[in-house]
Amino acid sequence: MPSETPYPVTGRPAPGLPPEAESVLEESPSEPFWCENLLFALYDSRSDIGFWLHLGTAPNDWTMWEERVLVLLPEGEGFLSMWSFHRTAPERRPAASNLEFRCIEPFRRWRVSFDGYAAHTTEAQMVAGESPPGERRRLALDLDIECVGTVWDAAAAATGGRGSGSLDSQGWAKEHYEQLFRASGRVTAGPCEIDFEGVGWRDHSRGPRGSGSGALWGGHVIMGGLFPSGRGFIVSRYWTPAGLVTLEGGGVVEDDGRLRYARVESAPRLAGFVMAGESLPVGLSWDTGQVDLECVTRRSLWTPMRKKYAAAVDMTGTGLNYALNFSRCVWDGEEGWVYSERSEMLNQPAPELHHPGAVG
Repeated sequence: MPSETPYPVTGRPAPGLPPEAESVLEESPSEPFWCENLLFALYDSRSDIGFWLHLGTAPNDWTMWEERVLVLLPEGEGFLSMWSFHRTAPERRPAASNLEFRCIEPFRRWRVSFDGYAAHTTEAQMVAGESPPGERRRLALDLDIECVGTVWDAAAAATGGRGSGSLDSQGWAKEHYEQLFRASGRVTAGPCEIDFEGVGWRDHSRGPRGSGSGALWGGHVIMGGLFPSGRGFIVSRYWTPAGLVTLEGGGVVEDDGRLRYARVESAPRLAGFVMAGESLPVGLSWDTGQVDLECVTRRSLWTPMRKKYAAAVDMTGTGLNYALNFSRCVWDGEEGWVYSERSEMLNQPAPELHHPGAVG
């Protein structure tokens, strides 16, 4: 399990991962389908605006970067989306045509920016499974990211005695870590200019993706919640179409900023599409405590796994969709905001989940 040592300047706990883990690969990988993927998901409850910002290399062309930008506008105003591929110069990576992520201090500070236009989709179009080319609206953001707490490492969480499965068994990455953060800056969305103050969750993955190897995908749930005191939690679970959990682990960031690996006692699956007010129960236990929380969704966006559209429901085939949510959660009287991402084959969902070695 990664060590946790005081950071020499601030006294905050340092992650067990080396600083190089925050960088992207500079030389062409020799392994087929090798990819690098980075994601920032963040929400400002005051202005009711959320972002899902993704940069990743194409599995069959490491020099080609894909950017996917999804924006949840204030309730009732719909969504913005932008999606492109760009052969990015090495000195700009990780970046694409409009979206850039800049590491200022490993595991501490990042800068996230976008400058361009994005297509508008209404809530009705998303629910109907239609995202026709909509009105292009101005979109710009310049945000400072301040990471909170120790990094959660998926491999360590699975094998540290409170997790299950293994990262090596996955077909989407062989390295993966997550971290909570606070974000502040300026956002322009159409005619609106917003002083953004929010919280979020980020990840970074490396390894082969799209080769058809590894455990079959049946569904997943990941969640990350941050509270004003700095307390927070992380949940991660992946399973096959037969319901076998292939990777699972959790973590709790306590008041001292250290992350304790935790057992996932309960986590919500996607059963249908609810715009707001859906209850997402979460249960965690760790060496010094346990908690049962209820996260209630405030904002939701649905996107097809097959990437047919950016913001839409795709019920063809297995009906494999992602549900992205931002939810309100209260922990010992303290209000926090939680990002969640769930996928499910809604036309043929996996049976009741079970862990390796479990007796039916």
